[in-house]
Amino acid sequence: MENSIYYEVQRINKYLKWFILLFLGVVPLFSYSYLFYIFTFKHTPLFLSKETYTFFSTGVIVILVSLLIVLLFMSLKLEVFLNSEGIFFRLFPIHQQFRKIPFSDVNFFTIRKFNPITEYGGWGIRYSIRGNGVAYTLSGKFGLQIELNSARKILIGTQKPEQILSVLLTLVPSKYISNKSREK
Repeated sequence: MENSIYYEVQRINKYLKWFILLFLGVVPLFSYSYLFYIFTFKHTPLFLSKETYTFFSTGVIVILVSLLIVLLFMSLKLEVFLNSEGIFFRLFPIHQQFRKIPFSDVNFFTIRKFNPITEYGGWGIRYSIRGNGVAYTLSGKFGLQIELNSARKILIGTQKPEQILSVLLTLVPSKYISNKSREK
C-alpha cells in the first residue's frame, strides 16, 4: 500500500448501519428483556429449574450472536488500491490479506454503473446469476468491471469512478480499457 497510486475505502451506508443495529442488536435485546421480565416476575419463580436454565442460556446465546453479527457489519470495509503491479482489494474482516489482480491477467477493464440489487442481489461479496461474475461492493452504484484472460469477471465497487479511470489510463495501455469507460 505504501507505493499505491490510488487508494479508496468504502464502508456500509449509514442508514443501512442503523437498520442493522436496530434489527440485529436492539430488537433481540429488548425482546429477551421483556420475556425475562414475564418469565421471572409474572410466573412463580422457577429458579434453578431446567426450563429456567434453558431460557437464560438460550437468551445469552441469542444476544451474543446478535452482537457479533452487528460488530461484523459495523467493521466491514472494502479497501482498493492500484499500483504498477496491479489491483489490490479486500473486504475486511472477511479477507485478512489483500487479493491481487496483476495487470498481466486482465483482458480489459470497464468503469460502469450497475444496480447491486437486480444484478447481484445486494451488497458484499455477491455472485451474479446473469453472468456478470462476482462483485465486491459495499455502497454506491459504480464499479470497476474486470474481465480476466480466463473470461472470469470481477466487479469492484468504487465511489470515485473518474479517479480510478484516470489512474488506470496512466498505469495500463488504453487498449485494455473498454470504450464504455471512456464514453462516460
